[in-house]
Amino acid sequence: MSAEDLQLEGFVFSSAWRVAGKIGGDYLAAFPVSSERAALCIADVSGKGLPAALMMSNMQAALKSAASADVMPGDLCLQLNRLLHSNIPLNRFITCFYGLMDVRRRVLQFTNAGHNPPQLVRADGSLVSLQTGGRVLGAFPDSTYQQGEIALHSGDRLVLFTDGVTEVRNTSGEEFGESRLRQLLAREHHRSASDLQQIVMEQVSEFCADHFEDDAALMVVEVK
Repeated sequence: MSAEDLQLEGFVFSSAWRVAGKIGGDYLAAFPVSSERAALCIADVSGKGLPAALMMSNMQAALKSAASADVMPGDLCLQLNRLLHSNIPLNRFITCFYGLMDVRRRVLQFTNAGHNPPQLVRADGSLVSLQTGGRVLGAFPDSTYQQGEIALHSGDRLVLFTDGVTEVRNTSGEEFGESRLRQLLAREHHRSASDLQQIVMEQVSEFCADHFEDDAALMVVEVK
């Protein structure tokens, strides 16, 4: 299910992808796990091409099989890590952010497994980086994952992205970077989910002259 297909009262979703090659290795999803909870996930596999796409396909299948309203993000990432470590090639790994959004309580429970920290942009333009979690998936069999929880308020924007957004370079070799992204989000925090997603991708594309060396994925969740 694409983010835009998920209908949750009080929330609006908008997402975008840019695939650097013929086959992408980023994963972005939002789907219901109960009548009052939805799962959010963004992930990025190391490497490119068909091997990376196959690894992500396996991870996606495992996630959909394990995800439920009763499995907390920390426990889910623990399960995924053990499974992937048994099946992933040496020196490969997957970064992943997984969250459970409680629609009634307006609370997000989450775990960040080595992924670029999503940014929660408050209505006043201040930002919170969602970093709580643990190491990347698949690399270490004994990894454990802490779990964070944060309240969502009207006017907030939750922005999830892969490193293909922040690591693009301009003609001088300078990265777009997370600092520039945070400044952009703070400046445009009042925009709708669709408008903010479009502004970010347009700014990134302009910065790198539309030359993406890595897949780029972005999702904006607007709290009404």
